[in-house]
Amino acid sequence: MKSVSLNLHIMRTAFLFLLILQIMISCADESTTSSPSQTNNDDLNVDYYQFNEFMLDSVGIDASIMIPNETAGIGASFDTEVLHDDGDFKWQISAGRNFNIFVEDYGDYQYLMPEFIRRIDTKDIFKTQIVKQTGNYIIYKRELNTSTKHKSTYHFYGVKYINGVYYEIKNSEEGDSLKVIEFILKSYLSLNSNAEIL
Repeated sequence: MKSVSLNLHIMRTAFLFLLILQIMISCADESTTSSPSQTNNDDLNVDYYQFNEFMLDSVGIDASIMIPNETAGIGASFDTEVLHDDGDFKWQISAGRNFNIFVEDYGDYQYLMPEFIRRIDTKDIFKTQIVKQTGNYIIYKRELNTSTKHKSTYHFYGVKYINGVYYEIKNSEEGDSLKVIEFILKSYLSLNSNAEIL
């Protein structure tokens, strides 16, 4: 009788052990699954061979960014130009006529992305399709459908937190080709505080 009781006790203990082990494994799997706010692994392995580093500290942002050069095949120029008025909170970073990034300082305001997502969902004359979205940036396509023409453009919107400041980063309102947006994404991902650079 004791051996049956002992065997039941061992089986219950083993069952509980396996159950707890299974719960721990499933929790570990959930924690490693990418959530919208996490960085995509693809975003960590970016090749910048067609880019040049540009320091932004001379225009009031203590950071650096990688900007495509003339080898990128998007009509970018070797020289990067920044349009910015002293004391203003807006910058336009250009590398030729086809590559423009607009940056705006929003101080400690941290709700830029949720507000943008709400705005993008509102109905207007454009049909909007999200191409890629994370917690920090979004790439989307806009289609203008009228009886006379059909036009598609691609757009980028992202938020970066650098040195205690939230920066909004986007392309021009008119939109760009998907190829240009892919270069803008690489530039966005490279934007880092100078303090982080070793």
